[in-house]
Amino acid sequence: TRVEDQITCHAWNADRSQLAVCNNSNELHIYKKPAQESDQWERVATLKEHDALITEIAWAPKTNRILTTSQDRNAYVWTFESGEWKPMLVILRISSAATSVKWCADEQKFAVGSGAKTLAICNHDEANNFWVSKQMKNHTSTVVAVAWDPSSNVIIATACTDYKCRIFSAYIKAVDGKACETRWGANPKFGTLFFEIPSLGWVRDVAFDATGSTLAFSSHNSTLTFVDVTSSEINAQQVRLSDLPLSHILFLPDGSLVGAGHTYDPLLFAKSGAQWAQMGKLTGKAAVKGGVSAVGSTRQMWQSQVNTGQGQGASKLDSAHQNLVCGMQYYGAQYAASPVEFTTSGLDGKIVFWTRDELAGAMQGMAIS
Repeated sequence: TRVEDQITCHAWNADRSQLAVCNNSNELHIYKKPAQESDQWERVATLKEHDALITEIAWAPKTNRILTTSQDRNAYVWTFESGEWKPMLVILRISSAATSVKWCADEQKFAVGSGAKTLAICNHDEANNFWVSKQMKNHTSTVVAVAWDPSSNVIIATACTDYKCRIFSAYIKAVDGKACETRWGANPKFGTLFFEIPSLGWVRDVAFDATGSTLAFSSHNSTLTFVDVTSSEINAQQVRLSDLPLSHILFLPDGSLVGAGHTYDPLLFAKSGAQWAQMGKLTGKAAVKGGVSAVGSTRQMWQSQVNTGQGQGASKLDSAHQNLVCGMQYYGAQYAASPVEFTTSGLDGKIVFWTRDELAGAMQGMAIS
C-alpha cells in the first residue's frame, strides 16, 4: 500500500487504527487506516514541531503518547488533548542528531540514541512537568538503535557504529523504586555495563525476544548475531547472510525473527535445535509478477544506457519494496481479512503488510544458509 512518496519510519497506535509516518522530512503525518485495502488513507493530523529530519517514532500503546526524535537534536513527547496533538520538549542535552527512541515496557521511561556517542534515559519530572534525561557515555561512536528488555524496565541494549553491541542498566531509583530485581542482581547501578559483544561491522539494529532471554543484532557486514543473555558469559552465535545487510530486525511472538533493509524482502530466522538459521525469504503479494532480481535490474539499466543513452530501465524488482526498507513494526491484527504479523515501510513510500501465510511459505522454503 503506497501511503507517501517516501517513508523513513512508521509506528502504529494500540488498536492499529492509526498510522504515524515520516515522509523523509521534519513532519510527522498521522493517517487513519482504511476499512478496505483499496480505499484511500485519510490524513488526520500533521505534526510540525521539528526543524530537521525525523529519525524515529515510538507510539506508546498504554498511554497513547507519541515519541519523535530528529536530526535537530531534539525529542518530543506528543499527547492527544482536546482533539489535537500537543508536544512537550525533552531535555536531552546532546550535541548531535538524535537517532533512535524506544519506550520501556511500563512507559515511564524511554531511551534515546544519538550521534553524540551517548545514550539518554529519559523520565518525566512530575514536580516541574517536563521530561529530563540521564546520560550514559560508554560509546565511542553513534548509537543508531536501542532496545529494552520486555521483561524488565531497567535493562537496555544499544547498537553502535563503533562495532559493538552493549547491554546496560538503566535503573533510576526515583522511577523504578527501591526494590528492582534483574538477572544480574537487584538495583544495578545506572550505567552498569553487563555485556559488550564485538562485531566486524557497524551494528545496525538490536532486539530482544519476548522473554528477554535472547538478544539479536544485525551488522553491516551482512551478519546476524544471537546472544543468550541468561548465560553468565557471552554465548553468541553468528549467522552469515548471502544477502545485503539488514538494517532492521524484529522478534515475533513465536520466537522467530524477521529482518530487512538493504534486502528489500524480509528474511526469516528461527531456532533449530540449539542453533539459529535462516529459514527463507518472505515473498509478498505486492511483488511484481514477472519481475527481475536486483542483479538483473542493474544489468538491464546498463544495457539501457548502452542502447538508448538513458540509465533508467522500465523493469521492476521482484520484491514487495522497490527501495530501502527503513522501518519494521509488529502488527498482530487483521487487515483486509488476513492475519498480519508485521509491517515494513520503505523509501518507495509503501507500507507492506506481511501475513502468517507468507511466514509459513518462507518456512516451507527452508532455504537454510
